[in-house]
Amino acid sequence: MPQAMAQRAYSLPAHSLPADPLSLVEALSRLREQGWSQELQLAVLAAGDPEFAYRLAHEAPEAELESLEAIILLSDDLRIVFDFAVVKGERGGDVSRLEDAIVESRDGGLMVLFAADVDGADVDRIEDALRALPDTKFLRHLELELHQREWSR
Repeated sequence: MPQAMAQRAYSLPAHSLPADPLSLVEALSRLREQGWSQELQLAVLAAGDPEFAYRLAHEAPEAELESLEAIILLSDDLRIVFDFAVVKGERGGDVSRLEDAIVESRDGGLMVLFAADVDGADVDRIEDALRALPDTKFLRHLELELHQREWSR
């Protein structure tokens, strides 16, 4: 799509990225029909909103995941960090910084999900982190998840 058409489709003039979150929501919702635009990525980066960054990564294979990751890592919502890691792992990206955030959170449930569902996760590291938690149920959950993953292959 030519740049001028992309700017019209997303209402993103080259000289001003949208400060209005509703314009960005609309642009993200029309991404599948309108196609990829570098201006949309710039608008998402300028907004600095982790939810927008995740939605762009999820919907657009062309999205530059490394730059979006910086915004994702600012999120207080660890579920967005996990969901972004799933997308990045599926695309063969390095998930180590996202894994760091999940492990440092000491959220056993998310660590189990990360180890089981994110391509490129360091399962041994996560298992060690789970051993350091006072509740051993997460280790059992990890064993079950990994066992189920082996059976489903």
